[in-house]
Amino acid sequence: MYIGFDIGGSSIKAALVQRNKIVGTRYERLPKNFKDLVKTLVVVKNDLTLNKTIKIKGIGFSVAGAMDKKREKMLMSPNIQYLSGKNLLEVFKQNFPAHPVKIERDSICFLIAESKVGQGRRYKDIFYVTLGTGIGGALMINGNVIIGCHGSAGEIGHTIVDLAGETHWEDTAANKFIQEEMGIRFSEAKQKALAGDKKAIKVFNELGRNIGLGIANIINSFDPEAVIISGGLSAGKQFYKPFIKAAVEKNVISQEARKTKVLWSKLGRFGGALGAALLFEK
Repeated sequence: MYIGFDIGGSSIKAALVQRNKIVGTRYERLPKNFKDLVKTLVVVKNDLTLNKTIKIKGIGFSVAGAMDKKREKMLMSPNIQYLSGKNLLEVFKQNFPAHPVKIERDSICFLIAESKVGQGRRYKDIFYVTLGTGIGGALMINGNVIIGCHGSAGEIGHTIVDLAGETHWEDTAANKFIQEEMGIRFSEAKQKALAGDKKAIKVFNELGRNIGLGIANIINSFDPEAVIISGGLSAGKQFYKPFIKAAVEKNVISQEARKTKVLWSKLGRFGGALGAALLFEK
């Protein structure tokens, strides 16, 4: 068995994985500092392995941010700033000395899970997008994950979308946008939209347009077979999905590329943790 941790902008998700399937999970809110994060990871690992007959062959970590090419150090984590500059591999090895440890960007972990057991199983050229606190991205070409020369390929959420260079795509197409427009988080906005609140519905419609414009840019740039979307904001897609489709159809240049599959992940909230465990199955 393997353990996968998904360390995101607001939570920690952990999965116990056997033969590519999740057999146990844990969920914790993201601690406010690095020391408490490490403590929480150790507690969750011990909780998942209370059954002493379980043999853990490795622990994988999915982390949000830009990492060095060796996958040792977090260069910059915009949504978990206390991770920035930390040698995560060294820290995790110290705190989990009995097990092999691997670390990868969260979006790549999701992409690996999708390509092995999810919506990407039939495709070799995939762009993965996760919509949450911010936006993450990862690219696969001919079945190979592309990390780029410096290890940060796929950071699509930080595409600049204004001439002043101050606005990133994730500022207009993630939970940040909802908070800016309504002063509340996605879960509250969704409840308002379900209740028929006109402002909430309008914000979600605009969110869909903004997401669609970014996906159109992805398709124009990389021409994948499929774009796979997941993340917490997927739970509200009924309010913005048609606007994504309209923006893609309007802004993708190639008529053939307009046929690119835009798929929604079915792996659920522990997909990143599953992908982190599957780092040992690559």
